[in-house]
Amino acid sequence: MLTSMTLEQRRQLVDTVQMWEGWDATRLRQAGHRGSMAWRSVAGHDYLVRIDGPANRRRPRSLGPRSPATERLHDDFVHGKQQARDAAQRMGARLHEMARVNRAFRLAHVPLPAAKVMRTLHGRGLLGRNVAVVGTNAIYAYEAAAGVFAASDMLATGDLDILPDAHRKLRLRGNEDPPVLLDLLREADRSFQAVGAGGFRAVNRDGYQVDLIKPMPHDPAFSAEPDAISSAGDLQAAHIPNMRWIASAPKFTAMAVGEDGLPVPMACPDPRAFALYKLWMGTRDSTRDPLKRARDVQQAHAVAAIVNDHLPLLPFEPEHLSCFPKAAADLAAAASFFGVE
Repeated sequence: MLTSMTLEQRRQLVDTVQMWEGWDATRLRQAGHRGSMAWRSVAGHDYLVRIDGPANRRRPRSLGPRSPATERLHDDFVHGKQQARDAAQRMGARLHEMARVNRAFRLAHVPLPAAKVMRTLHGRGLLGRNVAVVGTNAIYAYEAAAGVFAASDMLATGDLDILPDAHRKLRLRGNEDPPVLLDLLREADRSFQAVGAGGFRAVNRDGYQVDLIKPMPHDPAFSAEPDAISSAGDLQAAHIPNMRWIASAPKFTAMAVGEDGLPVPMACPDPRAFALYKLWMGTRDSTRDPLKRARDVQQAHAVAAIVNDHLPLLPFEPEHLSCFPKAAADLAAAASFFGVE
């Protein structure tokens, strides 16, 4: 069910993650230097102005008259912007070189449509803060963090489930308007189209689906208020029963590798919550499609094994199951593969 990575694969994955982290930090430095600075003459005096912000709102902002201080500010901005651009280009080129090795080492697992969407959400500062990835794709994060590979038949899926954080409003950095999730999907793949007006699903030209889902509104924390992530004309989250466990679980972050060989930042529910949720759906949820139950149980066993054998900092003990109903905790205690006494 699980195959350990070789030492070479582990080393390559570690090197790739480190390179990505350096590139990502440089990307943020570039964001701090977005726009431009220039001198403008007004009534015979030079003033330093900064121009940035969304394209439809760009207005010059005066930083003061020419002086030694504003000249240093201008020089630091110009040099910092160039240095960040050069560093990002060097690291980006290195990442693409490493991508070829990652594919040769068979580290490239995350389906490309899902990888592109998660990179876009991460780039906008939303992944792990406003949204998380749930469902089968989460296993890619768990296996990468543990240094193992799960069986490919257990990971096969044609969709990506996105869960918004019920307690956060969707906002980007700066003064930008709240984005339309469908527009973000189209940044990743221009072919994404919504299925039906006000629906919860978008599909690309190849039939890959992205679903926006949230818990059934039985808990006050997940009331029937408008979705925090949705705007007018956007996808509207579908209500899924028994999802409060996953929605309230701590976030788990890891770096996996996409089918293109490039890193994929991931934010998912705690793997213990995932394993127990899948076990519950596969054995106790009477509303679950019977055809999906066997794979639910298979995934539960696999993720539990990842936790118990490879992620010692995430112990499966009763006090760590407090976010679940007692019946679910009892189920964990009865399942010997969880290692709960």
